[in-house]
Order: sequence, then structure tokens, then C-alpha cells
Amino acid sequence: MYFIAKLGLFSEIICPNRTLQHVYLITISPNCLMRKFVLFAIPMMASLYSMAQESADIDRNVVISKSKKTFEFVKGDKDHPVQVKEESDRIFTCNNYRTDISVVEFYSDIETIDDLDIYVNDSKKHGIVPKYEYYNSDGIFYSDAHVCYFQLPLLKKGSTSEVRFKKTTLDPNYFTNIYFMDAQEIDEQEIQVIVPAWMQVEIKEFNFGNYNIKKNISKDGDETTYTYTMSHLPAMRNEHSAPGPTFYIPHILVMSKSAQPKDEKYDYFKTVKEQYDWYRKLVLQVSVDAAFIKEKTEEIVKGSSSDEEKVKKVFQWVQDNVRYIAFENGIAGFRPEKPQEVIRKKYGDCKGMANLLTEMLRSINLDARRCWIGTNHIAYDYSTPSLAVDNHMICAWMNKGKPIYLDATEKYIGFGEIAERIQGRQTLMENGNGYLLEKVPVNSYAQNASTETRRFSIENNSMKGHVTQVWKGENKVWLLSALNDIKQDKQENALKQFLAEKKLNYEISNLKVTNLSNYNADLQVEYDVLWKDVVTAFDKELYLDADNRRNLENYNIDTAKRKQAYRFPFKNDLLFETEILLPAGKVVNSLPEKLAIQQPGYSFLASYSQQGNKIIYKNEIILKQTEISPSGFSQWNKDIEQLNNFYNQQIVLKQQN
Repeated sequence: MYFIAKLGLFSEIICPNRTLQHVYLITISPNCLMRKFVLFAIPMMASLYSMAQESADIDRNVVISKSKKTFEFVKGDKDHPVQVKEESDRIFTCNNYRTDISVVEFYSDIETIDDLDIYVNDSKKHGIVPKYEYYNSDGIFYSDAHVCYFQLPLLKKGSTSEVRFKKTTLDPNYFTNIYFMDAQEIDEQEIQVIVPAWMQVEIKEFNFGNYNIKKNISKDGDETTYTYTMSHLPAMRNEHSAPGPTFYIPHILVMSKSAQPKDEKYDYFKTVKEQYDWYRKLVLQVSVDAAFIKEKTEEIVKGSSSDEEKVKKVFQWVQDNVRYIAFENGIAGFRPEKPQEVIRKKYGDCKGMANLLTEMLRSINLDARRCWIGTNHIAYDYSTPSLAVDNHMICAWMNKGKPIYLDATEKYIGFGEIAERIQGRQTLMENGNGYLLEKVPVNSYAQNASTETRRFSIENNSMKGHVTQVWKGENKVWLLSALNDIKQDKQENALKQFLAEKKLNYEISNLKVTNLSNYNADLQVEYDVLWKDVVTAFDKELYLDADNRRNLENYNIDTAKRKQAYRFPFKNDLLFETEILLPAGKVVNSLPEKLAIQQPGYSFLASYSQQGNKIIYKNEIILKQTEISPSGFSQWNKDIEQLNNFYNQQIVLKQQN
């Protein structure tokens, strides 16, 4: 597919050594960085995790025959008066042949590993030395995220290995999700949450419907125990382009409300107002050099004739001058960096960038608000007050009472454009001591239109002509991001290879690029093309193909393997139009039959027609929605098959009588 499948092509051209691993179930402190995309470039650790998942998909050679996890709220110390103790015990069984599996456990400064025991066939440790390391990725300056990992041997058929962890979460606010699945299939599992009488919690259950999960609530003295038992849980699958795990993996969300372990009472998030107050308190603790911020902002907006022009200039200045780099360590995962420090260092995380935008706009008397928001990777909204609800912060400029959302972490997005990942999401908007719950607008697929127009003439066995391409919205953002990842002197060559899809017979010359640095305008390229060896002559007839893009060709979904919905990165409108001038003495013998597929979530429209001495080819693929549900896989595959058949037809020209 031109805007997705070709991503790999461009990545290969400009960054052949870069890899990105998908890690879905990170249950460490839910700060902005850790949950922004839930896609981490963790070269080794994520690979281990993915390998474990992939191996589980192959067969049942290794299963978790028994698993028990217990989470208990306990009285802590002066600095951490309420803590959560976790004990995990998993027995791995080898069903067929000897193998090693990767065991990975994440933790942080808020969530510690207190003890680890490893048994192989009842022999403790067995020479296994776990590694404890920080992990980092592109875009992460510092993170409190750690990982413990090791290789666990299963020596032969019928052998077992056992792993026992003890962990502590130092603040119950950070104790949120408990996922029920693992990298291997689970035969039997028990999960307990033990809540003393002095602790108030609410537990919400998600995605239980398709699984054999039983719940029991019991009381023993002053303790209430929530017990979940389950059997025959499948392995957690690492499926490309799937929704976030909160949408489909069975889990519970534990929401701490209040606690009184001794004399003093501690309030957590009983309501969204308490969550907002907690967030806002952290923001108000950040000192602002008001004079410096005002001077810098006035310098940026000098000569502006309207408030909107001022906002546009400030927004793009932050996009151009502040690099998104996360700095996460404990409470820093929620408290923004000082805005003057973000300017000085020229980097910041989403909180720092949103806070900077807010303070800069306020310094010139514009109504700007901080907004906390969860991206579309998260299934919850603020009806469930919890740190698990949001993972991002943006800014909103109130233009005559209407919010214009500004997310400077989207480096190349235009003013007024909204990234797919926050469209339709509920946002917790600053409103003094109060707050507003707003919904970010949902934009049409037209925001991301990509248009390619070609004018060709036939010369011998080749076609020659001129091409104009225009990218809008997230198509533009993606292409600008890719181009700016490489050195300027190599950009033109990389762009040519991308436009030609590395096809040596598609020669591009006289390339002109417009609006490379103006994010508020469409990105446009024009160039000349010599498309060689595309016309075949046989028995006084000419055969040719007008489409070298073939958007979505062979984009079938493997229904035998895929279980989760398929999610495109954004809605899209791909318009492809080619005009071919008929050579002298040739007329049309036959044209491919038109294609017209209209579905609620997408449409494929393609046709050939003759207009005078020209053949006009039009192909428009529209993704009205980003997600294809499993129930829609069959229809999608049928439609893709029709699209493939259309692409396999050719134009046939004959000699004029």
C-alpha cells in the first residue's frame, strides 16, 4: 500500500539498521513516555519479549501449566505509607522437545523487584544469572524503566522450570492494570487481590467475555479477597497493527480511592476532580520565568496581524526548535519541566512541550489550556479515574470559546490538524480550579488526502511524462518525518527512490519540492518521468499497464492466524489519476472493466475511459475508518481479491484501420 506498505521501503532506504519492536504489555509507571505510543525501540529487551511471543504462537511445546499471582495492599513506611506487594509463581512445562525461553520482567523506581527465585527441575538457580538493566530507545533521554531478563531452560519433554517474583509498588496510584495473559499459553491460573478494611478500591473487569474466568469475593477478618481463576488461556499474540491491549486482553483495572492505614487518611482518585487536582498541583509547582517567556514569545510573533497568526508562529516555533525527548523519573513522569528549561535545552517530553506552549501563549494574553488525554491505544476514558486513563498532554488555544488543539510532539502537523491517535478522545482540560471534559473532533479522511496526477505519452516501449503529487495531513507528516531523518544532501536521492518505489525502469528527473518547511501548507512534488519497458508489442497490438502504484495490492488479512482487529495508522484518501495520450495510428481495442466497491468503512473506485485521443485512468482508495474488525475480515479479503483482479488487467491498443 502506498502510504503504509511503502513505509518499509522508505525506511530501508534511509535507515537500514533501525528496528522497531512492538511491546504491548508494559505495566510499569503509567507516565507520558511509557504509554505515549506503546511502541518502544528496545533493541534487545523487546526482542526477547517478542521472541517469547512468537515461539508461543508456533506450538504448545512450552506452556505455563500453573500460575498464581497475589497482590496485597499493605502498610508501608513514612515516605510510602501504602504499598502493594506482589508475589508471582509460574511453572513452565515442556511438552515435546528441549528449548530455552526468554523471561522478561519490567519494573521502575516506583515498582521494585524484591526477590527472584528460579528452579529448573526443582533445582534452584541452576547457574542462571538474571540481568537487571535500564532500557532506552530513540526519543528517550532518561527513563525510570528497568528490565530483568534471563533465559529459562526446559531440558526435555516433561521437564518443568519455575519462576517466582516478589515485587513492591510503592504508591497505589501507580498500581493499575493486571493483565491475565502471558507469552505462553496458561493451563491454570489464579489471581488474587487482597484488600484490607482500611483500604478502599474499585475493581473493573475488561474483556472477560471470550474466556473461562471465574470470580469469587471472600472475607477473612478485616480483609476482602478478590479471586479470579481461569483455565486454557491462549498465548498473548503480538499482532501487527492491532489495537492496544486494553481493548482485547482480559484484565482488571484496580482503582485506589482512599486509605487510612494508621491515623492519617490518604485520598487518591475517587473522582475525576481529584485526579485533575493532583495533575494541576504538579503543574502549579513548576516555576515559570515569566519575563523570559514573554520576551521570547514576543520575538517570535513580531509583525503578526492576528491572534491566529501568533498561535501559528508559536506552535511551529516549538515544533521546529524543541525536540521530543522524554525525561521520566518517578513524579517527573507527570510534572512538566520548567518552560524556560525546555527552551534552553531544546528538548522536552509531551508535558514539557504542552506546558511551554501554554505559558508562551498566555504570556501574550491568549487563552491557552493544558489538556490531559489518552491516545487511541487506551480503551478507558475519565469515567474511570486512574493514571491508566491518559498517557499524553497537549495544549488547547481557546478561539472565541472553541478549542484549537495543539500537539507539538507531532512535529510536522499543520495548525488546526489533528493526529488520528487523539481524534475522538476525551480530554481533561484545564479550567482554573475546575475542569472541562471535552472531546477532540474527528476529522474526515479528506484531511489526509494524497493525490498523484500523471500526464504520459507513449514512445516505443516506454511512457514519458510529467507527474504532480500532493500530500496532506498525516501523509504529509509521515513523508516529512522520513525526509528529515536523513542528511539534506541525500534527501533528493532518497525521495526519488521512494517515488519510484526502487524500480530501476522508473527514471525521475527535474524533481521540484514545495512547502518542505511550511507545515500549514500541502507538501507537493513535481517531476518528469521516463517509464521504460512498460509497453509490450504483440501481433500489431500494444499492451500496457497504467498503474505502478497498485495501492493495497495483496493486502489480504490472514484469517487463520489473525485474531485481533486490524488498525490502519490513520484514515486516508488516495487519489491516483493518469492521462495517456494515444500514439498516432493507434486506437483502443479494450480497456479494463471498472471497479466499484463501497463498504461502510472503505471504498475502492477505479476505472478506465477514453476521452478523445486520451485514455483516462482513475483510482481512488478511501479509508473512511481506521479499523477492520475480525467480523469484517472475510469481506475485506473478497474486496482485495477484486482489486487484485482489476490490477491484473491491461490496456490493449490496436492499429487504426
